[in-house]
Amino acid sequence: MRTTFSAARLLVGVALAAFFAVGSTAPPSAFAQNIYSIYSAFNGPDAPIPDGKTAEDVENYVGPSDFLLDKAGTYFYVAEGNAGRLRRVRADGTAAAESIPLPFKPNKMRFFPGETKLAIVGGGHKGRLAIVEIAQASENADATPKPLPLRVVADYPIGHTPSDVSVKRTADGRELVYATLQFENAALEIDAATGKVERRWDVGREPFCAELTPDGRRYVVAGRITDKRANVSYSCSAVRVIDLDENEVKKTDLLNGHNLLTDMTLSPDGKFAFISAVQGNYLSVTSQVSGGWIAENVFLVVDVETCEFVEVFFLDDEQLGAGNPWGIACSEDGKRLVVSLAGTDEIVFIPLERVMKTLADRPEWARPGFGAYMYSSFATGEVQLPIRLRVKFGLKGLRQTIVRGDDVYVLSYFEDAICKATLKLAPPFEYYPNSYVSVENPPRLLQADAAETPENADSTAERPDDSAAEAAAFAKLAAETASNPNAGPPLRFVELEPRRPLKGVEITRSFARLAPKPTLTTRRRGEILYHDATACFEHWQSCVTCHPDARVDGFNWDLLNDGTGNLKNTKSMLLSHETPPSMISGIRADAETAVRAGFTHILFKNADEENACAVDEYLSSLRPVPSPYLVDGELSESAKRGKILFESDRTGCAICHPAPHYTDLRLHRVGSQDVNDYIDAFDSPTLIEVWRTAPYMNTGEYLTVRELLLEGKHGARDGRLDKLTPQEQDDLIEYVLSL
Repeated sequence: MRTTFSAARLLVGVALAAFFAVGSTAPPSAFAQNIYSIYSAFNGPDAPIPDGKTAEDVENYVGPSDFLLDKAGTYFYVAEGNAGRLRRVRADGTAAAESIPLPFKPNKMRFFPGETKLAIVGGGHKGRLAIVEIAQASENADATPKPLPLRVVADYPIGHTPSDVSVKRTADGRELVYATLQFENAALEIDAATGKVERRWDVGREPFCAELTPDGRRYVVAGRITDKRANVSYSCSAVRVIDLDENEVKKTDLLNGHNLLTDMTLSPDGKFAFISAVQGNYLSVTSQVSGGWIAENVFLVVDVETCEFVEVFFLDDEQLGAGNPWGIACSEDGKRLVVSLAGTDEIVFIPLERVMKTLADRPEWARPGFGAYMYSSFATGEVQLPIRLRVKFGLKGLRQTIVRGDDVYVLSYFEDAICKATLKLAPPFEYYPNSYVSVENPPRLLQADAAETPENADSTAERPDDSAAEAAAFAKLAAETASNPNAGPPLRFVELEPRRPLKGVEITRSFARLAPKPTLTTRRRGEILYHDATACFEHWQSCVTCHPDARVDGFNWDLLNDGTGNLKNTKSMLLSHETPPSMISGIRADAETAVRAGFTHILFKNADEENACAVDEYLSSLRPVPSPYLVDGELSESAKRGKILFESDRTGCAICHPAPHYTDLRLHRVGSQDVNDYIDAFDSPTLIEVWRTAPYMNTGEYLTVRELLLEGKHGARDGRLDKLTPQEQDDLIEYVLSL
């Protein structure tokens, strides 16, 4: 399948080269990298860390994790993931923001029908569901609900790491909440009035995004990463559809390499689910990154009724990757599909009508991927709108996305901001030179703003004056917030220069901060860089492409640090700086060396030492997530018995995996040498968080710890584990999974 795509891409590239050769300058073969806007926090000063303090002590970022815009378009509701608050702020900027502290750090949220309440989930390993009252319903069903003071009216424990939430009202008036638990591999149906879990479904590995169909009959759940063995030639994430009426779960696998399923939206009629994802080409030798050789960026289409994978559409351009797609949303009128590119600081406008036509016109024999590049929009004759319009913002961490007609709003996680873009079309269209695709430098500011514009900013930029009345009103509102800990500044959108990719198309853009521009610690800079695809040649991928949350993607990769043909399973970055050597083969002396080699040989950019040190700082700051096998944060009785076995001579586990890091920092021969490996000894990894790092061993051939120990005889080929009773085996496995 990948060969077919590459061939198609080559033919299209030749055609486009011929097109641009006439009367225009061809796009450059290499693009500028790591160009940041003057208004980005990444370009600001470092946050000082006093003696005796850590980065975490001084970081006070808002970290918006989700946001909603009410039906009337009056209020934004923002879940402040880092700050642990809910914020309500007028979209027109005419009033100060309100906020309340939440009993946990929120992750996702959804309106109840009627928009009088919110369902909010979060809390990490101590996952909770909060119901927040926000408005009073009007007697007139068509009228906008009257805002009430924000108030938490219910708070329920629900499980380990809630990742998404949906809400419906049944015919008999009951309100039900649907939530996914990332590290319990489960979806829940919860009675909103009591917090009781009515139903629970197994939905596979790491459910990360989900949507409830408009009719409330089906719940669509996407797993973040593959749950298959890695020593095979077919591995991918899966999507499941729960028929709520029949209480049945259907599963569909995707194309080989589809992984990092991050966000989901449904077509307005509820027929299709669109899911942002990455296509990891893990069967390729990682000798280059150009052309998406290692990873491509896509959105997937699943038929909700049949739970069948229908199509994949590529977001990348020939010489410009769309690194790490995140948010995805449809306009209610069915005209627009918009995807945020978290790794490249962009959003992408796609005509949804053309996507739907492509789906409708597919031949019956066509497999997913047929026509997926959609370059056919460059027809001979009348100039057509390109299938993808990419828009740069220059703010880091563009994630959750809302589409309202021609307006798009997207959260900037790392900048504590809301970005806005408006697509204005005035056909007929006409191409400018290089109008198809080019790297766009971050836009300049247009509006005068002392807080955003440095002294050396371009003084020739257009800066329309605010009226004196508007300026006075804003100053008054800002002053009111200073004395109220639950108030915040009003939204003030700062205009950026518009994007005009071709004649007849204009995209205006602006952003509004939820808090003063963050001052970044070195640790936070490293976190941003780890997620930054502009740090990669042609912007195809970032570190998280293979290491989501700095953990594993579940694939085997053919890295060239130990030759070719000997694929190795992805290794978690947790404790990498504390447990040298690095890489499964131990080929890198330490994590510092590995980070710099990663920039050079995986992102294909020379590592700037300051940036590499920032990534070191971020990785060193990672903390283990408590295991879902713990009971109230403690070892279960079974795990306590397993701990005794683990440390005993009967198993010998602690010889190679001693506490506290559960590794002896040495290479060992454990019989896992591949036919193409030139070495037969491999690194003893830490067992901390082993519960989330399947598949296991350098070969990735074991899906569970039970398989690894009892079938693979890991470290015990003398049969010592076979001498344990079934209960003792269970206890040992329970302990290992609790680390």
